[in-house]
Amino acid sequence: MPLEKISNLPRAVTLQLTEACNLRCKMCYYWGETGCYSNAESGSKPKTLDFELLKKVIDFLAPAKPFYSLFGGEPLLYPELEELILKVKGLGSVIDTPTNGTMLTEYAAMFVRTGFDSVRVSIDGPRKINEIQRGKGSYDKAMAGIEALYQEKLRTGKRTPFIDVIYTITPTNYRSIEQFFLKELNLKAIDRVSIQMENFLTVEMGELYSKFLKSEFDLTSERYWRGLLRSPEDFKGMDVNMLSTQVKLVCKHLSTLGKTIMLLPPTFSQENLAAYLKAEWNKMSDQYHTCLVPWFGLDVTATGDIAPCHVYYDLVMGNLHEKSFKEIWNGEKYQRFREYMLQNKFMSICPGCCILYLAGKKKRKSEKKSQ
Repeated sequence: MPLEKISNLPRAVTLQLTEACNLRCKMCYYWGETGCYSNAESGSKPKTLDFELLKKVIDFLAPAKPFYSLFGGEPLLYPELEELILKVKGLGSVIDTPTNGTMLTEYAAMFVRTGFDSVRVSIDGPRKINEIQRGKGSYDKAMAGIEALYQEKLRTGKRTPFIDVIYTITPTNYRSIEQFFLKELNLKAIDRVSIQMENFLTVEMGELYSKFLKSEFDLTSERYWRGLLRSPEDFKGMDVNMLSTQVKLVCKHLSTLGKTIMLLPPTFSQENLAAYLKAEWNKMSDQYHTCLVPWFGLDVTATGDIAPCHVYYDLVMGNLHEKSFKEIWNGEKYQRFREYMLQNKFMSICPGCCILYLAGKKKRKSEKKSQ
């Protein structure tokens, strides 16, 4: 009888607490104009992750003390949010969440009281621009939420949660980066900033991914990857010189204030941005060997699926309502996927994924020069 193959427990776990969201951001791959939930079958209701099931997973993973990141939809809509935070923190893990910020004011005291580690608020520009992308009233609510959380930290003398701002660059808002960060935002309240390009796939990348899913795992879902479909033509009018210049000015100013800055992709040169927007991934200066996520991270979706890739939930390794976490994580299907990634380095969707810049193994300069 062959020995069971055992993989180390994951170090990073993303929990899609709910599919539901209170906004309809235009560029969102879930609830946006092309989003998979926006275009779901008539009558289907957003799913919510079963808390009793989730507690079992958290207990199993406790020895590894993984980093937990909440996800949605909008994570603040999760009914057992405070109970979940207390359980994770009680077991010694770090936990953060992205949020659209519109409900942050009412949750500010709870986040500080529970020792929550980081709140990442998505805002995409000054009021007018943000409301074009995210809806009327979204800007004022998010900004008020940031201020409420900041004031609660000052009142209690607590350093956490850290307050991050995520700025997702699109053709609508790329001209407003400098104005937002240097004129609109209360930088005293902000600990960290992420400026990231909009993630996208081309039709060709998606169709190759579908063939991979079918041939390797007999999966036929196209629901999630189609939500990220964009054409390079959609970005054709963007001035990469203006974009690069603004980001460099903002980064320089934030650095003088001691703020932590994350850029996705890491290199915001004109050449690199032009290659990104044209989907000419092989011409980018940010080149990677492979992605390490299959060995140290995963997503638990609102339906209980275990997905090895963030956002791309067409590829699933099993469901927690049917098998235990241990059975799925060490199962034949997961091991087969890891072997595929070892041999092939990437899937067709990988270059358009922001997680690659966080979890990818970067090529050494000598290797890049030889290409």
